[in-house]
This record gives sequence, structure tokens and C-alpha cells, in this order.
Amino acid sequence: MAKHLVIAVDWYGPYSAAEAKLKLSDFQSEGLYFALGKNGNSRSKSPQYVGISTDLKKRVNPQHTTLSKIEDIEIWLGEVGTARPSGRNIKSTPQTLDYSEWLLAYFMDVPLNKKKTQSIPDVAVSLLNRWWKKDYATPRARRPHPDWPDFIDYLGHDYPARMVWFGGRAERMKPPFEGRLRLD
Repeated sequence: MAKHLVIAVDWYGPYSAAEAKLKLSDFQSEGLYFALGKNGNSRSKSPQYVGISTDLKKRVNPQHTTLSKIEDIEIWLGEVGTARPSGRNIKSTPQTLDYSEWLLAYFMDVPLNKKKTQSIPDVAVSLLNRWWKKDYATPRARRPHPDWPDFIDYLGHDYPARMVWFGGRAERMKPPFEGRLRLD
């Protein structure tokens, strides 16, 4: 059995298209971008497109063919926070980026993604999404959109996949975590 890949992505935003272009100087060269907005006759914002690039500064711009179709766009920039799997690289795109995009596009059925919604990922992979404010230090209390899950768990073709939205019972503890002190 192949090893299970676990990926964590830190998402920062939301940004307008112009803000995203300016903020890209703060990011590593590679990463993900996720667009929320309106497409067609929709009245409210919804997930529209997810993409990856090994050079975000060149990829996320107003001339982007798909992003330019989205009205009232809100862009989230994502950095993979986990190490790449060891071994020989078969593709030029890092596996962590490729599978993050694939899971989001396939399981969320993002309407403007075409390629990665046609088939299921070929390995077992789990994706944890974490959202941060534009200051890069403050975690967001809520996810950007109710349809965007906190966790996607795909164990392989023979097992059920799960999308998980956190929000049941949760405990918050004050640092330094020596006791079990809850925040009020």
C-alpha cells in the first residue's frame, strides 16, 4: 500500500485581485490561490476556482483567463505548511501543491476547474485548511465560505472520503498550556 500523504495549507486573505498582486511579494514563489466570487447569475459569493503555481507572482494577475471571469472576486493565497514527500520528483510541480489543488477542485466540485474535477486523486491524501487574516499572524475564527471544508480525507478508491467542517464542541486554552484553562 502506498503511503498516505497529509498536507496542511495556510490560507491568507481575503484580497481583491489588485491586493493579491501586491501581496505576492510576501509569499514563497510557489503556492495556491482560491477564488470566491460570483459567476453568471449567482447572487452570493461561492467557491469558483482553485489554482496552483510554482511562480504565483506571474500566475495571479488580472489577465488570468479564468480569474477574469469571476465577478466580485475575493482571492485567498495559500502556502503549504508541510514538508514535501521524499523520493524522486516525477513532475515539476510539487506533489503537495498538486494534490491540494486536486482535492479542493474534485471534492468541492469548483465550477471553473475542469481538469482536476474529472478523476479522483491516484493516492491516499488528506488536506487540512487553516485560515489567517491579512496580517499573517491572526487566525480567523471562521472559514471564508460555508462550503469550504476544514479537512478533506481521502483514503483511496476503496474507502469513503470525508469532508469535515469543524464547529462542534471545542475547547480553547490559554498559553502556556500548563493547565487546562479555558478562554471565556
